[in-house]
Amino acid sequence: MAERISHDVTPPKIGPDAQEELDRLVQTLHEHGMLRFANDVVASNHELLRILVGGLNKPGTLNAIQNLSVIAMTLSTLPPERFNQVMFALKEGIEQVGNHRHDEEAHPSSKEQDKEKDSAPGITGVYRMLKDDELWYAIKPILAGLKAFSERLDRPVDKPVTDFTGKPTEGP
Repeated sequence: MAERISHDVTPPKIGPDAQEELDRLVQTLHEHGMLRFANDVVASNHELLRILVGGLNKPGTLNAIQNLSVIAMTLSTLPPERFNQVMFALKEGIEQVGNHRHDEEAHPSSKEQDKEKDSAPGITGVYRMLKDDELWYAIKPILAGLKAFSERLDRPVDKPVTDFTGKPTEGP
């Protein structure tokens, strides 16, 4: 009986290997000055650290870091769909406010008609506005938001993380 011949198939070279890629990366970093920058940073690590720690140790910097962390914690509680809905509603509201002034400038000939529409509604007009369901439907979320905002402002906060997680924390 014949002996079995063992043969390992060498894979064809499709692209550069890891060493070639690494050499190319180092060359690209050198050409763009990143290696010189990295060497300078490493060589001046004590001085750079002193400047960095000195800058981070200021009350304004600490406040900014804490404020950014509160913004990140708040955004992390909002589902993306809700945040998207609120941001686009805010965008459209701002556009409507901005368009209100632009409409007056764009159509100066119809100012007399607009004056009648934009004039104070008077007592009977206010009474009609009180019965306008569409107006109340639009105002109701704003009033609820103002109520929630006011209630939240009245609540004392010890530390932002404690307020966010509900767990007591230690430290500054």
